[in-house]
Amino acid sequence: MSQQINLILPELRPRFDWLALPLVAAVALAGIVLVALLAQFQAYRHGQLSSEAAAVNGQLLNLQQQVQALAQAVGARKPNTALPEQIGQLRSGVEQRREVLDFIGRRQGTVNPQGFAAMLDGFSRQTLDGAWLVGFILAPEEIEIRGRLLDPALLPRYIGRLNEDPAFAGRRFAALEMTGVVPALPKAGSTESKQVMPARPFTEFILRTDKVPGGEKRP
Repeated sequence: MSQQINLILPELRPRFDWLALPLVAAVALAGIVLVALLAQFQAYRHGQLSSEAAAVNGQLLNLQQQVQALAQAVGARKPNTALPEQIGQLRSGVEQRREVLDFIGRRQGTVNPQGFAAMLDGFSRQTLDGAWLVGFILAPEEIEIRGRLLDPALLPRYIGRLNEDPAFAGRRFAALEMTGVVPALPKAGSTESKQVMPARPFTEFILRTDKVPGGEKRP
């Protein structure tokens, strides 16, 4: 059996010296490098935060200027005194149009059971070349129309077509007035006489309805 015997005394063993110059110098150098890195990082971070703060301050100043300009514009703006009057006129116009539409579509008892809308349809159906309407008056008891003709001989034909239309059942149109019109010619030598063609003579007419007994049309 073998046995090992340690003949080296503990006092004679080599020891690690933590205070040795090389070790202390290395630790000091590492600390200096770390401090330098931290200082550079802090300087970079400070510069970045300063740039962001400057940008935010610029935006805030711009917003303040916009708010100030908007407040001045609102303060200088004067109310439109004509706006309420214009709104009132528009409302009045809408109400008048509504009344006209209600009147046209309203039935007028036995005299006009289909309403005035049917009469307007009748006028639109009985168009005739050389004849046109310029105005009309619609009433429950009678109708009066005003128009023009290029040829007065067209009037009997136009009256006959109106009397045959179902929209005017119970009524008979008759000529009330006819007037020949010759448009005035432009003065000789004027620019209008050279550029405008002379208008054709025409005949103005007025027709009015008479009630037909029994609600039937007469020829």
